[in-house]
Amino acid sequence: MQKRLFIGWAPSNRRSQLLAEKLNAELHMISRLKHRSPLHAPLKYPWMAVDTWRLLRRTKPDVVFVQNPPPVLPLVVWFFSLFHSTSLVIDHHTKAFDIVWIWFLPVQKFLARWAKSNIVTNDHWKKTVEAWGGSAMILDDVPTDFPAGKPYPVKGRASVAVVSSFAPDEPLETVVKVAAELSDINFYITGDRKRAPKNLLAEMPNNVTLTGFLPDEDYFGLLRKVDAVMVLTTRNHTNQRGGCEAVWLGQPLITSDWPILRTLFNKGTVYVQNTEVGIKEGIDQALMNAPRLAQEMKQLQEFRRQNWQQVSHRLETVLQQ
Repeated sequence: MQKRLFIGWAPSNRRSQLLAEKLNAELHMISRLKHRSPLHAPLKYPWMAVDTWRLLRRTKPDVVFVQNPPPVLPLVVWFFSLFHSTSLVIDHHTKAFDIVWIWFLPVQKFLARWAKSNIVTNDHWKKTVEAWGGSAMILDDVPTDFPAGKPYPVKGRASVAVVSSFAPDEPLETVVKVAAELSDINFYITGDRKRAPKNLLAEMPNNVTLTGFLPDEDYFGLLRKVDAVMVLTTRNHTNQRGGCEAVWLGQPLITSDWPILRTLFNKGTVYVQNTEVGIKEGIDQALMNAPRLAQEMKQLQEFRRQNWQQVSHRLETVLQQ
């Protein structure tokens, strides 16, 4: 029986959590100082590298799955493998390919070639990794059954949950402007409000609630209670974690009209341009067709379960070689 670890350098990550459970890997999320703070990186990366090295020395795993970014983490595992028989599998998130890591690109390419396998979220990134000389397989989502959660006190006739982390690629200012026009619909924007721009906070209409970062019990309670879930991005080739959660909760989804998102969420979803007109029309369509979209989400769930069986079988075959 292989000893498996799944390591991520972040306080938490749902995709990593679900993958670790499905792959029978022991999950270790390692975090020091402030998360997502470039100023802290020169201090926290060496600190987390030492923590990771100690973990690897103590457990001596056969296989290590890592969350990328940051690509410094798989580099630590590669160095450990020089002294121990350990296989590396890299789960590349979209942000691993950001221009912020361009200075690390030669090392990224080397690690992708050396890894036993590379997991990516869509065909675009698969082609990128293969162009680097690495072996890659696509896994857009991991099947799960989310808890019922605690009923969230949603108000009004209709409601929309806007899944957010206040990232730069989220058109939240446009969403708030749309909300101001749709005063009969209540909007619930998730995520740590400390990350919200001050100008956004100043423009908040009465029908918009900033929930703050919610514990899972409240978060899933909110997503189950609203009429639709909205997850938008201005960046192409980006998977939507919030969209995946909408799938497994069976909720109608509103997402940005990118080709990759039309492929990943090909049922139960309304696609919108990231404009006031586009978002407003998308909300109207989602609320009007909510029962049909929810039923389609059940079909998408079944498709993703079958896809997981195929991908996990391929991955297990690779790991046993």
